[in-house]
Amino acid sequence: MTDQEIIDCSLELFSLLAAVPHPSLHEEKIAAFLMKWVGEQGISPVRDKVGNIMFEVPATAGMENKPLCALQGHIDMVVAVADGKDFDPENDPIPVVYHEDTRTLTADGTSLGADDGAGCVLIMAAVQGKIAHGPLRILLTVDEEDTMSGAMGMDASWLEGVPCLINLDNEATGEVLVSSAAGDDIFASATAEFSDPEGSLALTAALSGLQGGHSGVEINKGRLNGLIGMGLFLKALDKAGIRWDLASFDGGTASNAIPTGAVCTFVIHVEDREATEQVAYTYFMELQEQYAGIEDSMAFSLTEAETIPQTVSETLKNNAVRYLTEIIDGVYTMSAEVEGLVESSSNLGIFRLNRDGLYARSFLRSSSGALELEIRNTQLALAAACGFEAAWQKTSDAWPVDPGSRMTKLAGEVYSELTGKVIVERAVHAGLECGTFKLLNPAVDMISIGPDIHDPHTVYETLDLDSMVLTWRLLEGILAKLD
Repeated sequence: MTDQEIIDCSLELFSLLAAVPHPSLHEEKIAAFLMKWVGEQGISPVRDKVGNIMFEVPATAGMENKPLCALQGHIDMVVAVADGKDFDPENDPIPVVYHEDTRTLTADGTSLGADDGAGCVLIMAAVQGKIAHGPLRILLTVDEEDTMSGAMGMDASWLEGVPCLINLDNEATGEVLVSSAAGDDIFASATAEFSDPEGSLALTAALSGLQGGHSGVEINKGRLNGLIGMGLFLKALDKAGIRWDLASFDGGTASNAIPTGAVCTFVIHVEDREATEQVAYTYFMELQEQYAGIEDSMAFSLTEAETIPQTVSETLKNNAVRYLTEIIDGVYTMSAEVEGLVESSSNLGIFRLNRDGLYARSFLRSSSGALELEIRNTQLALAAACGFEAAWQKTSDAWPVDPGSRMTKLAGEVYSELTGKVIVERAVHAGLECGTFKLLNPAVDMISIGPDIHDPHTVYETLDLDSMVLTWRLLEGILAKLD
């Protein structure tokens, strides 16, 4: 096929998908459409208990002796809607816009769904025989964007006898993904009883202006976690011998986001005001020096509260400070195989203490199952030592680097033939479905490829169609070289 024919085919197939609403956790309409569409190709698809779709595609003529290969994508999307846009994600089609001058696709006031509509388009083209291939097993998962319950609930038999798998959920043509991290959400909670404090001066400390960021991509940037920063200030009060009681603490928005600040209110004795202000001044000066060039917009304030609030017990106060200052946070280990790659990390994303009690949530990542377990157990043990209730939930499994991967080598060979350039082998400190597939079938050899998608999950999401052509030819070349 010519480049223009590939673009035309991609536009046609993507429009079919965009016409059917498919936000995460609401995939029934798109699943019904795909089951019907696949059936019209003369193939009988099946669904498992969580809603994933699987079917076999016979090899195109002359490629019957190729090994079985799985192609995988997810059928849900993140729906973002512009302010003022009248749009119902569960019932309205995505309003796709083709920009002929730039050969790109966007949407009118919503996210596009190229993540992972582009991958599904490539799979549909292969099903139609427009991409030559050996025998294929197609895996289309649900709920990738929310909790990955599709991959985690997949019938393990669907990966039996599959020697290789190509995940089509990457967002850059110049790279091949070869590793991703496991993810675990960890929760801690405790009840809180309040009583009148001994002191008579209430102060509110506020740490703000921090960069924050994604706890996977930016965990190694040396940024200050606002919750940890505030916890260390409270510990500094203890070290200075100041008597204080804790009334409230609040910071963070999500377990996988580095907090940009925190606010807490505490009560001291009036005679300790000057000493407290000196601790705050010294502590902030030290923070500014420590994070110079990184957190240059950081701000810290200490103001008098209008009323004297009730405070929690000394035991809960001490345990809250202990949890904030002893929890594993930031980079834990770096990869020995991939230079500059974070292997394991943890991020304390939420910490609140108020009349509803204490609630904390952190998120750990690791491409090593053993280190994932080590961090998880350490965090749970700390919560238990502090007298907190603790629980955890897995959100993704580890996909370790395979230095001997034949699929990675093939991707590099084909990409070089197509472009004359060297493909970047990239590992990500974030979760992909590939980790779960590796758990279900440890022998499977996997890679992840995809076209250039800019600003995914936003109303600015853009799919580069020229990169779609390159990904199409890369996929076809890899399938042709399988042996």
